[in-house]
Amino acid sequence: MYNSIIKAECVNLNELEHLFIDLEYTKTQNKNFNVYRSRSFNQKNKKYLQLEEIKESLSYIDTRNLKYIYLIGKNSMSHPEFNHILRFCLNYCPVTIFTDGECINDKKSRFLKRVEEEGLNEIIFKVFINHFDEKTNDEITGRGSYRKSLHAIASLNKYGFNPILVIKTETEKIPELKEGFIDLGKKFKFETDDINFSFIPTEKSVNAGENCSTNTEKDFDCVHSRILAKSGIYSCPLLLNDYRGRSGASLKDYSKKSYLETEQCQICRKYGKRIFTNNWA
Repeated sequence: MYNSIIKAECVNLNELEHLFIDLEYTKTQNKNFNVYRSRSFNQKNKKYLQLEEIKESLSYIDTRNLKYIYLIGKNSMSHPEFNHILRFCLNYCPVTIFTDGECINDKKSRFLKRVEEEGLNEIIFKVFINHFDEKTNDEITGRGSYRKSLHAIASLNKYGFNPILVIKTETEKIPELKEGFIDLGKKFKFETDDINFSFIPTEKSVNAGENCSTNTEKDFDCVHSRILAKSGIYSCPLLLNDYRGRSGASLKDYSKKSYLETEQCQICRKYGKRIFTNNWA
């Protein structure tokens, strides 16, 4: 009798070269006594990663192998300890910040440029934006998101940063989007090249079959990276807070195996290359 159970493909972590740190932080809107108590000096907010927790986690791994550290999470730049965390991470390697542009303006860009010049490692920005047309973009990500992202890109470019545009789209639309963003960038002297585009595939794009493969070399994000979050360690940003992508409780003891059992894993496998990690080096 044959075993008919289908097992998901297993992928092993070769070496931890890319570390994502989830700085998920949501500001409380209510201004009452309870909020004041939760933010007091003696009672820290335990709902987000704190600097001391990040320091402790990094002490468990060989940081000499790290190529990049990535700061991710909704409103990550509004994290109370963001500036301290950024400076701390820059001591190890270049830092990539994923953002929707909400907290970036001229003043913040100028400050971050000074922070970068304090050391030897660079700060890289990946800004989420889905279309070069304002109306089309806002239909996808919400009203006002286009102007917010565009203002962030212009501010970063003004102070010498070279932001990367993170675009979620179908494969067949990539040439049109590239051309549109190149024309848009010329309006405020933002010179775009292939390195300025990072495309996130959709289920529709990988089903089309164009430029997709099963990638026998297994050059996926989970082969090179792990995600440090308040709730534990995860194998991929797409599986953050998904129990199927959880690799352990801390970087002190985490699994180096990942199973491609989710829909997101199948999209990544068919796409055939890394999506979130910097792969130009």
